[in-house]
Amino acid sequence: MLKINETYKKLALSLPKSIINGESRVIVGFSGGPDSRFLLDFLRSVINNPKVNLIVAHINYGLRSEESYSDEKLVSKICKDEKLSLEKFNNPINPRSKGIQEKAREIRLNIFCELSKKYKTPYIFLGHNFNDHAETIFFNIIRGTGYKGLEGIKSYKKIMIKEHTLFLMRPLIELTKNTIKKLCDENNLKYNIDSSNKKNKYSRNKIRNKIIPEIEKINPNFLKSINSLSEIVNDNNNKKKIKFGNLKDLSIIEGIEILSKKFLQIMPNTFLSKTHYEMFEKILLEKSYSENLPKKIRLFRKGENLIFEESSKINKTKKINKKINIPGTTIINNRGKIFTKLINNPTDLDNSNKNKIYINKKFISGDIRITSRNEGDKINSLPNIYTRVKKVLSNHKEVDNKQNILVLRSNSEILWIIGIKQSISSYVEKKDSEVLEIRFLENPI
Repeated sequence: MLKINETYKKLALSLPKSIINGESRVIVGFSGGPDSRFLLDFLRSVINNPKVNLIVAHINYGLRSEESYSDEKLVSKICKDEKLSLEKFNNPINPRSKGIQEKAREIRLNIFCELSKKYKTPYIFLGHNFNDHAETIFFNIIRGTGYKGLEGIKSYKKIMIKEHTLFLMRPLIELTKNTIKKLCDENNLKYNIDSSNKKNKYSRNKIRNKIIPEIEKINPNFLKSINSLSEIVNDNNNKKKIKFGNLKDLSIIEGIEILSKKFLQIMPNTFLSKTHYEMFEKILLEKSYSENLPKKIRLFRKGENLIFEESSKINKTKKINKKINIPGTTIINNRGKIFTKLINNPTDLDNSNKNKIYINKKFISGDIRITSRNEGDKINSLPNIYTRVKKVLSNHKEVDNKQNILVLRSNSEILWIIGIKQSISSYVEKKDSEVLEIRFLENPI
């Protein structure tokens, strides 16, 4: 049997003494699930005078109907029984809307920001565990990521929300989901299970419920292997310094904080997500010279200086949307030409040219067009998984003007980010008796 007190003693070693001694209040997010239930009990056990110094926050997004209100009821009962201060919030999100998880995160961080001001503490405790950390890294790899995405979820992170500093604390990050659940069960810590985690509606759930279990049949220690990769990357990133301009010799983290503050001075009350912090990092590491931020603001480097500019001041490229000739040649304004030809009974297809692809028979008779890319475009990168084109392009530093990238479409399906990535749904299959060769020639003479 696992001993919960020994676990609490080890976890407490990572906490600042000011928190344990009750000199600083803390806010803990409590959903009603096993992870946050265990976190709440841990903090209640190790913090001096938790009735005063521990503030519980529960947010009901109304996404799971009766189940959401069952969570709220459980949270209220536990806090009442243990005489803990509880702040409840009802912030409904339309379950049919896009970007639900990002919207929930924005709501959550804004609430934590307001509670931080109210209770005069920067410390926000969250119940992320080892599985969450490893799954996040793997998810980032699938979507296409740089070093930043390989860091995973950090046990401690300083962020800025509306020019207000928060310290996100995740003391359970080294405990597995099964360990936490077992400790809750053995110590009668009641919790609810989120049934939506078992549904493969979201890409993350597909990875957790279907893909990772298959990989673990080959390598039972797969999640530990992913974590080892994260440790190497984090160790490397901690040594990185800025090499240009008035930020020279500062750490990348310090540079990101400075850019974040400057942006929020220009556009106050704007939410910066993880993606936007990664954009700052790319600029500072000289992996990118221009990034598009919220509210149509562009950050770009000019010589040794970094400049924020309104996108409306930038000349916009004319949109392209042209049906291609099959077979035949299609001229794309001054951008280039598309050559197509049908191949019967294909053998030994040459896939070495990045500007040439072969697509399978089911798309040949469709309405295939060459177009500009649009905001929100996605490409089929893995079975049943679609990745944002913007995310794919962010991993290709050699592409100077990502906004001008062309894509090949068949109705609503993206078949090819020209010269970058082909959709797996368009791959040629062995059974195809006829395939279409598509070749792009840029700026022909």
